[in-house]
Amino acid sequence: MIYPGGKGKTYQQIINLIPPHDVYIETHLGGGSVIRHKRAARINIGIEKDIKVIQQWDKPLFKLLHDDAHNFLRTYEFNGSEFVYCDPPYLKSRRKKQRQGYYRYDYSFAEHQELLQLLLKIPCRVIISGYESDLYKEMLHDWNTHTFSSVCHKGTATEWLWMNYPFPLELHDYRYLGSNFRERERIKLKTRRWVRKLKNMPILERQALLHAAQTIKEF
Repeated sequence: MIYPGGKGKTYQQIINLIPPHDVYIETHLGGGSVIRHKRAARINIGIEKDIKVIQQWDKPLFKLLHDDAHNFLRTYEFNGSEFVYCDPPYLKSRRKKQRQGYYRYDYSFAEHQELLQLLLKIPCRVIISGYESDLYKEMLHDWNTHTFSSVCHKGTATEWLWMNYPFPLELHDYRYLGSNFRERERIKLKTRRWVRKLKNMPILERQALLHAAQTIKEF
Protein backbone atom coordinates (compact mmCIF):
# COMPACT_ATOMS: atom_id res chain seq x y z
CA MET A 1 0.00 0.00 0.00
CA ILE A 2 1.52 3.35 -1.09
CA TYR A 3 0.89 6.24 1.31
CA PRO A 4 2.40 9.75 1.60
CA GLY A 5 5.32 9.66 4.02
CA GLY A 6 5.17 5.85 4.18
CA LYS A 7 8.12 3.87 5.55
CA GLY A 8 8.23 1.20 2.85
CA LYS A 9 11.98 1.69 2.34
CA THR A 10 13.03 2.56 5.90
CA TYR A 11 11.02 0.29 8.20
CA GLN A 12 14.19 -1.71 9.03
CA GLN A 13 15.74 1.35 10.71
CA ILE A 14 12.72 1.67 12.99
CA ILE A 15 12.27 -2.01 13.79
CA ASN A 16 15.95 -2.17 14.81
CA LEU A 17 15.20 0.24 17.66
CA ILE A 18 12.06 -1.43 19.04
CA PRO A 19 12.55 -3.30 22.35
CA PRO A 20 10.44 -6.31 23.44
CA HIS A 21 6.80 -5.52 24.11
CA ASP A 22 3.44 -7.18 24.63
CA VAL A 23 1.16 -4.70 22.84
CA TYR A 24 2.14 -2.81 19.69
CA ILE A 25 0.33 0.43 18.80
CA GLU A 26 0.77 2.42 15.59
CA THR A 27 -1.03 5.74 16.00
CA HIS A 28 -1.04 6.93 12.36
CA LEU A 29 -1.41 3.72 10.38
CA GLY A 30 -1.36 4.82 6.74
CA GLY A 31 0.42 2.15 4.70
CA GLY A 32 1.56 0.49 7.94
CA SER A 33 5.02 -0.59 6.75
CA VAL A 34 6.28 -1.08 10.30
CA ILE A 35 3.32 -3.05 11.66
CA ARG A 36 3.28 -5.23 8.52
CA HIS A 37 7.01 -6.07 8.60
CA LYS A 38 7.82 -6.37 12.31
CA ARG A 39 7.28 -9.56 14.27
CA ALA A 40 3.76 -9.46 15.63
CA ALA A 41 3.20 -8.74 19.32
CA ARG A 42 0.50 -10.49 21.35
CA ILE A 43 -1.83 -7.57 20.49
CA ASN A 44 -1.32 -5.28 17.46
CA ILE A 45 -3.33 -2.08 17.13
CA GLY A 46 -3.42 0.34 14.21
CA ILE A 47 -5.20 3.69 14.48
CA GLU A 48 -6.23 5.56 11.34
CA LYS A 49 -8.49 8.59 10.91
CA ASP A 50 -9.04 7.97 7.20
CA ILE A 51 -11.68 5.25 6.79
CA LYS A 52 -10.66 4.81 3.13
CA VAL A 53 -7.23 3.66 4.30
CA ILE A 54 -8.66 1.14 6.75
CA GLN A 55 -10.91 -0.28 4.03
CA GLN A 56 -7.80 -1.22 2.02
CA TRP A 57 -6.53 -3.45 4.82
CA ASP A 58 -7.36 -7.17 5.06
CA LYS A 59 -5.01 -8.45 7.83
CA PRO A 60 -6.76 -10.38 10.65
CA LEU A 61 -3.60 -10.21 12.80
CA PHE A 62 -4.24 -6.52 13.49
CA LYS A 63 -6.92 -4.67 15.39
CA LEU A 64 -7.63 -1.63 13.20
CA LEU A 65 -9.44 1.32 14.74
CA HIS A 66 -11.09 4.14 12.84
CA ASP A 67 -10.15 6.82 15.33
CA ASP A 68 -8.15 9.96 15.86
CA ALA A 69 -4.69 9.37 17.36
CA HIS A 70 -5.20 12.14 19.92
CA ASN A 71 -8.47 10.66 21.13
CA PHE A 72 -6.95 7.18 21.37
CA LEU A 73 -3.92 8.38 23.36
CA ARG A 74 -6.19 10.29 25.76
CA THR A 75 -8.54 7.37 26.43
CA TYR A 76 -6.48 4.16 26.16
CA GLU A 77 -5.57 2.62 29.53
CA PHE A 78 -1.81 2.07 29.28
CA ASN A 79 -0.16 -0.38 31.69
CA GLY A 80 3.47 -0.10 30.53
CA SER A 81 3.62 -3.26 28.43
CA GLU A 82 2.85 -1.35 25.25
CA PHE A 83 5.10 0.06 22.58
CA VAL A 84 3.88 3.05 20.54
CA TYR A 85 5.17 4.01 17.11
CA CYS A 86 3.95 7.44 16.04
CA ASP A 87 4.41 8.63 12.45
CA PRO A 88 2.23 11.75 12.11
CA PRO A 89 2.06 14.05 9.08
CA TYR A 90 5.34 15.93 9.17
CA LEU A 91 5.44 19.62 10.04
CA LYS A 92 4.49 21.65 6.96
CA SER A 93 7.34 24.08 7.54
CA ARG A 94 9.89 21.26 7.32
CA ARG A 95 8.45 19.40 4.32
CA LYS A 96 9.85 19.92 0.84
CA LYS A 97 6.37 19.37 -0.51
CA GLN A 98 4.06 21.78 1.32
CA ARG A 99 1.10 21.84 -1.05
CA GLN A 100 -2.42 21.47 0.32
CA GLY A 101 -3.85 17.97 0.06
CA TYR A 102 -0.58 16.04 0.30
CA TYR A 103 -2.18 14.28 3.30
CA ARG A 104 -5.95 13.76 3.43
CA TYR A 105 -5.78 14.70 7.12
CA ASP A 106 -2.90 17.08 7.68
CA TYR A 107 -1.68 18.54 10.98
CA SER A 108 -1.54 22.15 12.09
CA PHE A 109 1.29 23.40 14.29
CA ALA A 110 -1.09 23.32 17.29
CA GLU A 111 -2.01 19.70 16.57
CA HIS A 112 1.68 18.74 16.58
CA GLN A 113 2.03 20.43 19.96
CA GLU A 114 -0.99 18.59 21.35
CA LEU A 115 0.25 15.25 20.01
CA LEU A 116 3.66 15.67 21.65
CA GLN A 117 2.06 16.68 24.94
CA LEU A 118 -0.02 13.48 24.90
CA LEU A 119 2.98 11.30 24.03
CA LEU A 120 5.04 12.85 26.82
CA LYS A 121 2.46 11.69 29.36
CA ILE A 122 1.91 8.04 28.42
CA PRO A 123 3.74 5.48 30.62
CA CYS A 124 5.28 3.26 27.95
CA ARG A 125 8.07 3.29 25.38
CA VAL A 126 7.55 5.44 22.29
CA ILE A 127 9.24 6.20 18.96
CA ILE A 128 8.21 9.28 16.96
CA SER A 129 9.17 9.87 13.32
CA GLY A 130 9.69 13.31 11.85
CA TYR A 131 12.03 15.91 10.43
CA GLU A 132 14.26 18.06 12.64
CA SER A 133 12.43 21.13 13.95
CA ASP A 134 12.62 23.59 16.82
CA LEU A 135 9.27 22.37 18.15
CA TYR A 136 10.32 18.73 18.38
CA LYS A 137 13.79 19.56 19.73
CA GLU A 138 12.31 21.75 22.46
CA MET A 139 9.46 19.47 23.53
CA LEU A 140 11.50 16.24 23.28
CA HIS A 141 14.76 17.70 24.53
CA ASP A 142 15.52 14.82 26.90
CA TRP A 143 14.61 12.02 24.46
CA ASN A 144 17.24 10.00 22.59
CA THR A 145 17.47 10.50 18.82
CA HIS A 146 18.54 8.50 15.80
CA THR A 147 18.91 9.88 12.26
CA PHE A 148 19.22 8.26 8.85
CA SER A 149 18.92 9.23 5.19
CA SER A 150 15.85 8.34 3.16
CA VAL A 151 14.82 8.85 -0.45
CA CYS A 152 11.92 11.25 -0.99
CA HIS A 153 10.23 12.77 -4.04
CA LYS A 154 12.89 15.50 -4.27
CA GLY A 155 16.06 13.54 -3.58
CA THR A 156 17.17 12.56 -0.09
CA ALA A 157 16.07 13.71 3.34
CA THR A 158 17.30 13.20 6.88
CA GLU A 159 14.75 11.32 8.95
CA TRP A 160 14.71 11.74 12.72
CA LEU A 161 13.49 9.26 15.31
CA TRP A 162 12.85 10.36 18.91
CA MET A 163 12.80 7.69 21.64
CA ASN A 164 11.76 8.11 25.27
CA TYR A 165 14.07 5.25 26.34
CA PRO A 166 17.77 4.34 26.01
CA PHE A 167 19.01 2.58 22.87
CA PRO A 168 17.82 -1.01 23.44
CA LEU A 169 20.17 -3.87 24.28
CA GLU A 170 17.43 -6.36 23.37
CA LEU A 171 15.10 -6.18 20.36
CA HIS A 172 11.59 -7.41 19.69
CA ASP A 173 12.64 -8.50 16.18
CA TYR A 174 16.22 -9.24 15.05
CA ARG A 175 15.48 -10.08 11.40
CA TYR A 176 16.49 -6.65 10.07
CA LEU A 177 19.59 -6.13 12.20
CA GLY A 178 22.20 -4.09 10.32
CA SER A 179 22.38 -0.53 9.00
CA ASN A 180 22.12 -1.47 5.30
CA PHE A 181 21.37 -4.41 3.00
CA ARG A 182 24.96 -5.67 2.86
CA GLU A 183 25.33 -5.64 6.64
CA ARG A 184 21.94 -7.33 7.13
CA GLU A 185 22.94 -10.11 4.73
CA ARG A 186 26.29 -10.57 6.51
CA ILE A 187 24.54 -10.96 9.86
CA LYS A 188 21.97 -13.40 8.41
CA LEU A 189 24.72 -15.60 6.92
CA LYS A 190 26.68 -15.54 10.16
CA THR A 191 23.55 -16.49 12.13
CA ARG A 192 22.79 -19.40 9.79
CA ARG A 193 26.36 -20.72 10.14
CA TRP A 194 26.14 -20.67 13.94
CA VAL A 195 22.73 -22.33 13.91
CA ARG A 196 24.12 -25.14 11.71
CA LYS A 197 27.09 -25.56 14.06
CA LEU A 198 24.81 -25.76 17.08
CA LYS A 199 22.53 -28.31 15.42
CA ASN A 200 25.51 -30.55 14.62
CA MET A 201 26.96 -30.46 18.15
CA PRO A 202 26.45 -33.22 20.74
CA ILE A 203 23.44 -32.20 22.78
CA LEU A 204 25.31 -31.66 26.08
CA GLU A 205 27.95 -29.52 24.40
CA ARG A 206 25.18 -27.49 22.75
CA GLN A 207 23.43 -27.04 26.10
CA ALA A 208 26.71 -25.89 27.68
CA LEU A 209 27.17 -23.22 25.01
CA LEU A 210 23.58 -22.02 25.32
CA HIS A 211 23.96 -21.82 29.08
CA ALA A 212 27.17 -19.80 28.70
CA ALA A 213 25.42 -17.44 26.28
CA GLN A 214 22.61 -16.92 28.79
CA THR A 215 25.20 -16.13 31.50
CA ILE A 216 26.75 -13.46 29.26
CA LYS A 217 23.31 -11.91 28.68
CA GLU A 218 22.59 -11.76 32.41
CA PHE A 219 26.04 -10.27 33.10
